[in-house]
Amino acid sequence: MAHWLDGIALVDGHHHFWDLTRFPYRWLAPDAPPARFGDKASIRRNFLPDDYLAAFEGLPLTASVHVQANCGAADPVEETRWLQALSDKTGWPSAIVAEVDLTAEGAETQIEGHLQLPALRGIRTPVAWDAAGRWRIANRPAVLTDERLRATLPLLEAHGLCLECVVVPAQLDEVAALARAHPDLSIVLNHFATLEPDQPGNLEDWRKGIEGLHDAANVVVKLSGLWTVDKTWRTKKLRPHVTHLLSCVGADRVLYGSNMPIERVNCPLARQFDQLQDVLEDQPQTTLTAIFSDTARWVYRL
Repeated sequence: MAHWLDGIALVDGHHHFWDLTRFPYRWLAPDAPPARFGDKASIRRNFLPDDYLAAFEGLPLTASVHVQANCGAADPVEETRWLQALSDKTGWPSAIVAEVDLTAEGAETQIEGHLQLPALRGIRTPVAWDAAGRWRIANRPAVLTDERLRATLPLLEAHGLCLECVVVPAQLDEVAALARAHPDLSIVLNHFATLEPDQPGNLEDWRKGIEGLHDAANVVVKLSGLWTVDKTWRTKKLRPHVTHLLSCVGADRVLYGSNMPIERVNCPLARQFDQLQDVLEDQPQTTLTAIFSDTARWVYRL
């Protein structure tokens, strides 16, 4: 059956694989704290290329970008080596965004280790920190201004690696400042910059922060992880925010990511595409091609 994305060489710009026998994945352990996205029981099992491709059956998927999955390895380079082996064997993923805490001693050495793997395209570092305490991925606030982190950025730039991060809306000003200071660095904001419109002041911070990215041509925002906006991706909840993002930064700075398998806890893949078809129904074909293919292709050099 024809799909509304037929004719677009679909790229999934954000997903995860995991093998629970290989790494600890402490966040997925039965005794781990509950997640705000929902019950982790359904994803507490291996998720590998065959599972992933089965979910995308019938969709014109041509490439994918794996983002580090907090595997808990003593050395995060081990995850990248494993993913490279999967890619060599199966063709999936096409590109890898690896884990490094860029504020830590030895960050450059870890980056060099990841760089030995040819599918590497970016580094994700812990950034999110909000005053309310809902998002404390970083170990302190304002890490984007940290001297240690900034000292590592020339290495990323030299190798064409993007800086990937989860931020909260109140941090978007810090992102814009970093983008101005490092115009040659691609900065990729995961999961719609974590908009939570039901939280006090969050929507205002997000709208103003997204507007502030208008001239930051090196910042890209992922249309992914939309459970923070609305867990089941209802069109009426998503459309005004997606429209605002596109009007501020343009489709060539927005890319789709499935966030599989996490997102399917609330919004299975088929529903994601059904809802996005409705959300984007008034957009031209050029916008759809950018969001679902072209933006990811240039960001990740696919």
